[in-house]
Amino acid sequence: MKLIVFSGTSEGHALCRFLSSRGQAADVFVATGYGEAVMEPLAGITVHRGRLTAAQMAGQMEAGALVIDATHPYASEVTANIKAACAESGAEYLRLLRPRTPAEGVKTVQDTAEAVEWLKGHEGKVLLTTGSKELDAYTAIPNYAERLYPRVLPTATVLQKCEALGFPGSHILAMQGPFSHEMNVALLYQTDAQILVTKDTGASGGFAEKLSAACETGATVLVIARPTEEEGMSPAQMQEYLKRRLHLTNRAEEAVPRFPLFVSLADKTALVVGAGKIAARRIGVLKHFGAQVKVIAPEKRAEFENEWIARAFEADDLKGVCLAVAATDDRAVNRQVSVLCAERGIPVSVADCAAESTFFFPAVCEGGGLIAGLVSDGSDHHAVSGMAKRIRALLEENE
Repeated sequence: MKLIVFSGTSEGHALCRFLSSRGQAADVFVATGYGEAVMEPLAGITVHRGRLTAAQMAGQMEAGALVIDATHPYASEVTANIKAACAESGAEYLRLLRPRTPAEGVKTVQDTAEAVEWLKGHEGKVLLTTGSKELDAYTAIPNYAERLYPRVLPTATVLQKCEALGFPGSHILAMQGPFSHEMNVALLYQTDAQILVTKDTGASGGFAEKLSAACETGATVLVIARPTEEEGMSPAQMQEYLKRRLHLTNRAEEAVPRFPLFVSLADKTALVVGAGKIAARRIGVLKHFGAQVKVIAPEKRAEFENEWIARAFEADDLKGVCLAVAATDDRAVNRQVSVLCAERGIPVSVADCAAESTFFFPAVCEGGGLIAGLVSDGSDHHAVSGMAKRIRALLEENE
């Protein structure tokens, strides 16, 4: 399987190190020379530099490829292009999320334009830590060259942009992070800034250190909110998913088998998303073991009439369920169910992707007062059905 990572973030860099340590090759795309420079040579990791259009991205993909979007949470245009390229090429899209950092006592605005308007109405010097990409917008602020201190990357292109916009050299803070609490405090005092403008860059983006520094110096924090609410996986979730999906192992690790756990489903609610043949089998087994089954599917089947809800899956469908089964013919819906279940700690079985399943639906064998559940270790799924028949025959002999 071809693996592609769109990176340029610390999370993407860490993911590449993880993949390399487990012998997994990947093509990694970064937009800038800076993004390429911070990537140390890694075995199996091929780095490509340059900004790509959606069509150019699609040209790098193929049907069945696995594409991981590890770009910045504020790079909404790039994310939209990656999604469009995946849809065009038939590649599978996964989003690596940067977790948010809780913030209290801050002023939040929706975008740069709103931040500019807010700054127009509030006096004081400003430590601007949002980078150079949208620096042009801040020139609409009266006396901006005297009020603002932009902190930007120390590259020739960025410095030329700052100078072209009229920022004096004494106000341009050209330096590369990460920045500690102490460094942020020093810069706030040095610039005499009463306002700190930032984005919700998360822990890896030094967001907490900015908040604590502003608290110590008494500066007001103006936060530009993330452009969209996204579904995806945290770095830890992504690594666990890829371990299962790509069968990645560390030389120091050994595969640990799954523990066969028998639990009571009596009067507990189980959710099944889908109404095809696989879903029908899962529903039958769950009802046999006493579960109250709720079926979500646009299509109707007569045998599910009492349990069936005729619509598409919604996140609130997971409320109050003890386990879930994703068995639709839509890969995106099945993955959505698995991601939401992972976030909420709900066991989930995904019919078309064992890697996204936190439990496996076993082949159930009953007879002679005994119950056995049989699953594969992943090496030979076809062996399960044959062995289940033999076990059932043996159990029937003892009845």
